[in-house]
Amino acid sequence: MANEILIGVDIGTSRLKAVATDLQLKILAEYAEPTPWRHQSNLSDIDMLKLANTVIGVASKTADIAGGKVLAIGLTGFSETGVLIDADGTPLSMGLAWHDPRGLVEPILNELGDFEFRARAGALVNEIASITKTLWLNKNYPETRKAKHFLSTPEWVAYSLGAEPVNEFSLVSRTGFFDVAARQPWEEAISVVGGGKDFLARLVAAGQSVGLVNNSAPQNLRGAIITIAGHDHMVAAYHCGAVSEGSLFDSMGTAEALLQTFKDPITRDGVAELASANIGLSCSVLPEHFTLLGAMPTGLTLERVCSLLGITTQDEKIALGIAAQRPDTITSSIKVVNDYHGLSINNLDDDASPAALFRAAVEHLVDDSATMISLMEKYTGKAKSITIAGGWIRNPAIAAAKTKQFGSYRVSDTAEAGATGAAEFAGIAAGVFNFRN
Repeated sequence: MANEILIGVDIGTSRLKAVATDLQLKILAEYAEPTPWRHQSNLSDIDMLKLANTVIGVASKTADIAGGKVLAIGLTGFSETGVLIDADGTPLSMGLAWHDPRGLVEPILNELGDFEFRARAGALVNEIASITKTLWLNKNYPETRKAKHFLSTPEWVAYSLGAEPVNEFSLVSRTGFFDVAARQPWEEAISVVGGGKDFLARLVAAGQSVGLVNNSAPQNLRGAIITIAGHDHMVAAYHCGAVSEGSLFDSMGTAEALLQTFKDPITRDGVAELASANIGLSCSVLPEHFTLLGAMPTGLTLERVCSLLGITTQDEKIALGIAAQRPDTITSSIKVVNDYHGLSINNLDDDASPAALFRAAVEHLVDDSATMISLMEKYTGKAKSITIAGGWIRNPAIAAAKTKQFGSYRVSDTAEAGATGAAEFAGIAAGVFNFRN
């Protein structure tokens, strides 16, 4: 009889990654393909049917490489990108990337109010939230006004595999359709996009079984238990052992995510203040807990700097990071200002150089993260331990700046923490593991 295996899939901004593990979470195989976005200038969208088929193909390929019988499959990934489906489960439009600027904020401000949105949704009123993207789609693709359900990307792929339509707590917390502190749908927000009472599907916890892979899927996945592992950064933090109270998790991918998990509630005024600084309140993947998630476009900004400088390979980025620590780079007064849509370079003086520009970007981004962490700790207390994960911490300039910021920290050496964490949640759904604090 074939050995049983777990599949974990991380639907990432750059790559669709999957791992196959044994029942002790030892990685047996991994496989990835690029996320099939359609890019035009700073706009990015995706055919949701193609996305689902590509993710399922990546999972199947990984299972094929590993061999064995797939016991369960867990799905994690980015949040705000979602799909509006009709009663038959058909997508009514493309999905907009979480960083795509297409979103309408005026109806939110006019009908819900800035403070109320921040206090209830635990998020800043901007083009990132799913609700503002949905409003833009409603205006430009009128058929989306007839949507029965909104599903985030991992939930959509699970549905495409045969799961029932569900919304997992940590993912739906990022949509703007959810009253996070109350852990329930926010009906007034849903009505702004014309959604009915079941616009959000059945609410489920991370690691809860939501169905079995059906016979439309590749043969080697059929019959496997399906679960939504939850928001990618939270899943990675959980797998790295950084969701206990008093822990800070710094995930340095395309976006830098700063996470602190806690149990005691925060006042409405506190939630609104945090949201105004782009620190979101979400239900955690850990039962009965919340997570503060501060997001910054760190990796996105550093990639833009590297692209501007013609730096493409990992070795070139490492060399640039080493050069950025030379004393001569300090003499330049070059400054970098950034957001999700782009960056500006100021004070381009005679001492400017590629290394000085990279140093300026790193220092600016680390200063921003320090400000964000200080506000988080106002409500959660000072972190007792820091865990950092993600590719950018391997860059010497980043590592030096983080040492200066934190003093000491642990670098997670977990390979593909998001995907492996999703496999762990698959094991929870299958009864192989229990939740750990």
